[in-house]
Amino acid sequence: MDFFLIDQTEIQTLHSRLSAIQAIEGNPMGVHQLVKGRTNAFAVENIPGPAFNTVRGLNESDIPHLEEIVGFYKKLSINFRIEIIPTNSSKSLFRALTERGFYQSGFHASFIGEAMKINEQSPPPEIEIVPLKKDEFDLFASIYVQGFGLPSFIQNGIKQNNEVLFDVPGWEFYVAYVKNIPVGVAVLYIQNEIATLAAATTLPEYRGKGVQTTLIQKRIQVAIEKGAKHIMSEAAFGSASHRNMERAGLKLAYTKALWDKF
Repeated sequence: MDFFLIDQTEIQTLHSRLSAIQAIEGNPMGVHQLVKGRTNAFAVENIPGPAFNTVRGLNESDIPHLEEIVGFYKKLSINFRIEIIPTNSSKSLFRALTERGFYQSGFHASFIGEAMKINEQSPPPEIEIVPLKKDEFDLFASIYVQGFGLPSFIQNGIKQNNEVLFDVPGWEFYVAYVKNIPVGVAVLYIQNEIATLAAATTLPEYRGKGVQTTLIQKRIQVAIEKGAKHIMSEAAFGSASHRNMERAGLKLAYTKALWDKF
């Protein structure tokens, strides 16, 4: 699988999620999307941070659209991040970003693996992974907020933004239990024989016990059963999640350059 297809799959995954949220009556989260050339700009007014307020696919040929993209976020009063894959990198693009007050702030890792070559591991007997029920998104949001260290006031928004995906084809949600205590959650998205291991987290006090590894294995198993040929995911470079992906058999496809505005 080439780098462009990996990037496009990540873009389509985010587009699917945000389009479902945007379709909620009245668009209460304030979702906005802008497409210019091969560049996609995503914005969510009521969810701060770079997870959803991000520019993907930016490349040298879309430099003429930079002013409009920056203006898109300025009009919404939203801080955003630009993610650039290696094959879209160029001196002229980086120069254009620098001239507009951006700086490279870090790296983010993208992973890929052939489904049938993924390592199978036996989960610890005390960990059970089950599909999340439609009436359990309060539980999902509670674990999500605690696991990612997010402010509690956005918990209801997290609930709503994931609950709306429950009946959208391709999206699945899981909860991990340790001795009947819910301790972790994870999301899977499958499209065009490609499975994306989306957001996943574990309560801090239950980390280091194999919960995330088991959540990864469960989603890979389901993806294979549903006909996925490739497994993809993202993680902060060098993080515990990065190591978990590699232990599961996924390989580092590339690191994206992260650019923020001064």
